[in-house]
Amino acid sequence: MSSVRSLTKVLISLVLIGVAVFIIHAFVSTIVASNSKLIPYVNEVQLGLDAALVGIGGYIIIRIIKYALENYLLNKADKVTVRSVSLLVDLLLYTLLVLAILSALGVNLTGAAIGGAVGGVAIGLAAQTVVSNILSGIMVTSSRTLRPGDAVVLQSWIWSPPIVGEAERVTLLFTEVRTITGNLVKVPNSAFLGNTVFTKLKEGDNLVYPYQLTINADVPADILVQRARLALEDEFKKINMKTPEVSFYNKNGSTNVFLVLVTLNDMTKLSSYLDMINRTFERIYWELKGK
Repeated sequence: MSSVRSLTKVLISLVLIGVAVFIIHAFVSTIVASNSKLIPYVNEVQLGLDAALVGIGGYIIIRIIKYALENYLLNKADKVTVRSVSLLVDLLLYTLLVLAILSALGVNLTGAAIGGAVGGVAIGLAAQTVVSNILSGIMVTSSRTLRPGDAVVLQSWIWSPPIVGEAERVTLLFTEVRTITGNLVKVPNSAFLGNTVFTKLKEGDNLVYPYQLTINADVPADILVQRARLALEDEFKKINMKTPEVSFYNKNGSTNVFLVLVTLNDMTKLSSYLDMINRTFERIYWELKGK
């Protein structure tokens, strides 16, 4: 309903601008006809009036379009996305408005368009990364793929190992993630789409982190799993935390891969839990190895 009203306002504004142009042109023609000194300048006066009316009318129309667009987006995206889209719309619409004003002034835009095309290619190549970041940031936030406060694992061929932490800010160019080691990592938004796999750790009221360990296959995997479960149950009971689930995940040549699902409610504790798990598996491995 609001979009229909906005479209109606745009159409009414265009009609009013057309009427104003007609009236002003008629008024100027009457004045010029009664004053012979103004006849040589009539063309310049009319071009100036046309440009002024196009500028004023175009500004009003842009404001109406932006108002309608922002109201629409506020119900579907967060404030960061709305600001990002608003900046891009400003850039596009005001560029068109400047071209319309130049055209109203009688400027030949054909030559400018050719020069602008060459310059646009050069600028486009230089700004490719920035534009890619902006568009990726808009898509990430509008699709709610990643929001501030999300606990995530970001896996990508661009970096290694995976980034594990909590998203703090999703800005126009970068996404800030506070890792489990306390570092603040700024990830370019262009690295996300098509290059990164998001794994959200939220499960109900808790966070569940899947942790994989690779251990030499020279000890029995079933015995190792059994002992690890009992040892981790004792360790996690001491800190009043749920015992991690341990399973034999995969066999890769001369190594065994184990999956440990760690349930937690605070990402800052994950590094200490992983230290506990690593120490437990290390101790049990060497106990079995020594037999």
